[in-house]
Amino acid sequence: MQRVFATALLVLTMCATAAAAAPRGAVPPVLRIAVGTPLESALAWGAANGPHGASSAGVRVAPGDPEAILVTIPPDGDGTYRAGWSVLALDGHPIAGTTSFVVRSAYPVAHAVTPRGADGIGPLGVLARLLVLCGVLGTMGMALTRRWVLGVAWHSGGIWAPGEHDAAGVMQRTAHVAAGPVRVWWRTWWALAVTWGVGLVLGLIAQASSLGISGGQVGTLLRDTRWGIAWMVLAVLLAIAAVAATVARRGELAMAPSSARAVLMGAPGALAAVVLAWAGHAGTGTDATLGTALDALHGWATAVWLGGLVMLAVLAVPIIRRLDDHDAVHLGASVIVRFSAMAVAAVVVLVVTGVYRSLAELPSLSALWTTSYGVVLLVKLGVFAGMLALAAWNRFSLHPRVERAALGLGGDATGAMSALRASVRAEIVLAAAVLVAVAVLVSIPPPV
Repeated sequence: MQRVFATALLVLTMCATAAAAAPRGAVPPVLRIAVGTPLESALAWGAANGPHGASSAGVRVAPGDPEAILVTIPPDGDGTYRAGWSVLALDGHPIAGTTSFVVRSAYPVAHAVTPRGADGIGPLGVLARLLVLCGVLGTMGMALTRRWVLGVAWHSGGIWAPGEHDAAGVMQRTAHVAAGPVRVWWRTWWALAVTWGVGLVLGLIAQASSLGISGGQVGTLLRDTRWGIAWMVLAVLLAIAAVAATVARRGELAMAPSSARAVLMGAPGALAAVVLAWAGHAGTGTDATLGTALDALHGWATAVWLGGLVMLAVLAVPIIRRLDDHDAVHLGASVIVRFSAMAVAAVVVLVVTGVYRSLAELPSLSALWTTSYGVVLLVKLGVFAGMLALAAWNRFSLHPRVERAALGLGGDATGAMSALRASVRAEIVLAAAVLVAVAVLVSIPPPV
């Protein structure tokens, strides 16, 4: 809306100038509305009313300028004309608005035009995007970190001091207590997959409502727009993920699935992150290829970190709590070391790609506090900073304490493990807040 409002002032000025130069009663044949972002031609709608009762309904994307639409104006003499429009941006944002202009005299005044759609996707669209993000990133991260964090730690038998080793015993005793937490892990994974599906359904409802289209035009939305193509691909990837999970669970080892099974379950979410990047802000900018690649990489890093936290909460920590103190220290230390290394790598990727994307989207530093997009971005960065602080505490405080205890060098391992459980819960709460901020952020057009 911010882009439309700023442009409307220019449009009104141009129309007033054109009208002043025209003969009495002359009316511009079209009204040009520039929105500052590439637009879809499908489902564009526009109408205009003249001051003496004439009306017209016609709109098209301006030839040679994909960031503007042309609304047909009826020739209806002197007076105030009113127009309204709705259109879908290439990055999936519905845009709607109204404006008016005067030919010679302010009176009479045309009847108001009510746009067919709404400006923005609204709360339902934000909720839908949040659910899709949780499902896509969660299913990917949970699958990969179960294999390459917990699975590798279990296969190694934990961390041991030189000369002291009971890896086979730890593996056996861990497998014995893992059945219950593994079932919880599966239920959580399926819950995230269902969340993905619910988000897609709500997103379609929200988008159709925002555009003001009827049921018969939903096919056009899905077939002829970038948003619709992305929606269908996401639906197919969800179906593939469900089939992959069903296949992967057959004959699965209770503790550590094979690498092939992990990739099979994680790949649909990884591809879905690419699709989300392609259909959003990153895929419609001036450097769409690089923007899409970096945004997808940002999503993968988020999935590894946040999905790994969920895996720790529902699988690794419950298993460790079921072991005696001796086994819990050795296995827990190995899990913490591996997750910490993976999280550090994810954080580096998140910072680098996040800084680049922020610079690409914001026209100036002041846009951080003078635009709604910038303010939401600041909130996201603030919550992310809290997650970084917790992650740093885990890495530089809890990690060394548990590792020293596993190596027989002393330290309160029991207290450190309790602190780790509390830290994981806190990070998950902050992660949820980050995803909410991201869902809001992608629903707001970047400033221009």
